[in-house]
Amino acid sequence: MKISNGLKIAAVYGSVFLGAGFASGRELLQYFVGYGQNGLWGLILSGVLFALVGWAVLSICRRENITSYGGFMRFLLGERLGPIMEGVVAAFLFCLFAAMLAGAGATAYQAFYLPFSAGALLVGLIVFAVLCFGLSGIVKVNLFLAPLMLFGGIFVGIYSFLAYTTPVFAGLGGRMGIAWLLSAVVYSSYNLVTGVPVLAATASLAQTKRDARVGGLLGGGAITLLGLAMSLPLFLYYTDIISLEIPFLHIAGGYGRAFSFMYLAVLISALLTTAACNAFAVSQWLKSRGYTHKIKVAAVLCVSGFLAAHIGFSNIVIFVYPVFGLVGLFKIVVIFLTAAKLLRRKTSNGGA
Repeated sequence: MKISNGLKIAAVYGSVFLGAGFASGRELLQYFVGYGQNGLWGLILSGVLFALVGWAVLSICRRENITSYGGFMRFLLGERLGPIMEGVVAAFLFCLFAAMLAGAGATAYQAFYLPFSAGALLVGLIVFAVLCFGLSGIVKVNLFLAPLMLFGGIFVGIYSFLAYTTPVFAGLGGRMGIAWLLSAVVYSSYNLVTGVPVLAATASLAQTKRDARVGGLLGGGAITLLGLAMSLPLFLYYTDIISLEIPFLHIAGGYGRAFSFMYLAVLISALLTTAACNAFAVSQWLKSRGYTHKIKVAAVLCVSGFLAAHIGFSNIVIFVYPVFGLVGLFKIVVIFLTAAKLLRRKTSNGGA
């Protein structure tokens, strides 16, 4: 059965956000659950931003025949500022890659009582193999694992929620004011720092307007649905899991070994796909700088990521992610302004 290009893009795009921070519950706790019921609105807002930005980026790339992140940044920001932004984003992508390896190490330690380094090394080796196949390897991995993450994550979230008897928001009033709104914007912003480069790298698949629309909207919609399903049990267990590296692993452990293994399959899939997507985007940036030897670049990335992973998963999520959120917010504004400008130009030209 032939899979449409729009679905391929949606699978890759959605998988970018399903990393260790999301699937573990760590990001959902920090940016949404702590705000009570308002946190759910924040999560929906983030999903809408993911969908609209995804659609806008793919539409711009298709219209202007852009097939790389470097070309996209130069189109948005010009020849001077564009390359600078590329470098900043590449640094963040590398940090996220290291975070995924750190998440793999934390999972190996918390779930299997294995050394931290063993989990990080294993995922690093798998990513190395995927990078050696280039874009085709990234697409195949995501097409295989994305359905598992989506449907498995939804099942894990809803089942653990329904099996609990306490009202969902009991004992969790949440923080008031507009803090939940700012938190949602920060979350969306730093995630789109990674999402936009991956979209630009896969933009060659968006051959029609429908491909661009489906890729952006479906990718953003899927991550919103999964986020809502996985947030509900986090509200229930909030006081028990707030300080854990992998909160959802603690929740899943209370429902038996089979349920724990199902969740671990979701978590490991999320680790692999996000690590591979981020590493691929960095490798494409390096390629544009003249580092064209695919295997050597993959090896250097994976070794460097393995060493950086020892900073610790929570440390990267708490201290590194918000800093790059400012970069992402700037990109969101520029992308929407550019898309509006192109739309006005198209309208003035009679839809040509």
